[in-house]
Amino acid sequence: MVEDLLLGDNPFIGVSHLTQEKAREEAEEASLGNKVAVFEAAIRGGATGFVFSTHRSNLELLAHLKIHRRDLVNAMNYYVLLPYAQSYVRRANVEGTPRLLRSSLSNMMYSTLATADMLAALATLKPERLAGLLIRLELAPYLEVLPREKVKTVLLHEILTDPVAAFGLVDLLKFLVSYLRKRIGISFGLHTKNFGVLYRHGFFNEILPEYIMTSINPLGYMMAPNKETVEEAIEDLGAKTKIIAINVLASGATSLDEATEYLSRFKDRIYAVSSASSKPHRIHDNFQAIRLRLGKTTQIAR
Repeated sequence: MVEDLLLGDNPFIGVSHLTQEKAREEAEEASLGNKVAVFEAAIRGGATGFVFSTHRSNLELLAHLKIHRRDLVNAMNYYVLLPYAQSYVRRANVEGTPRLLRSSLSNMMYSTLATADMLAALATLKPERLAGLLIRLELAPYLEVLPREKVKTVLLHEILTDPVAAFGLVDLLKFLVSYLRKRIGISFGLHTKNFGVLYRHGFFNEILPEYIMTSINPLGYMMAPNKETVEEAIEDLGAKTKIIAINVLASGATSLDEATEYLSRFKDRIYAVSSASSKPHRIHDNFQAIRLRLGKTTQIAR
């Protein structure tokens, strides 16, 4: 049975996998007041968690909720996706990659939070220590506003997950699992659109994180190498790890009824399902439908 129903943040930060025009339209709607209304409507519809990237507007939203609507903050679990890759791309385009690297290292060196770790990383010349430090620094401001016990996992963005897997850097992932658990007390997960590829090549025989977030929908959209292999991976690994289903509507190319009917085949193998919208009434209705179809029994907040 699906345990968590997650509000996604794509409409909040102007991301659409379908068209840039749709992304711009949703970003224009996503004022702070509208985001709060969506957050509240999602909870009333049955949402129990928020999966979000470390975009500055999400920090603004969560900080606002902590001050003005602590009840909403406390009603959710949190799944943090990082790094927010687009911010680094934009800075590299403006500053140039060498300057970006220098400024990032400088920020780490002058952080009181990370001084000891930075010195250890430089002394040992181990890149995994720097990776752990970067994650810790990017996560830190969110841990200041969120209830620590409600932060379920940190998910490594696909922009790093897939290259790490391709180059067989399993020791790096094992280090991050241990680092986050010991230093912060939070579990570590992976975000990938190549779930079936990694499964087929035996990657999860070497390391199986507590959480895996991946696209699952009836059209096979962003399910690599194909829908059938991903389904096989879900059936095998769903009892061993916590699978989070995203892109369930295939960016709007399939209906909610079709999506939930398809997902119901795996409701004993999928841990969480996400849905996103910039419209409060729509997100409320989406979560009610998902909750009823997938057997979610959590009490709906009123």
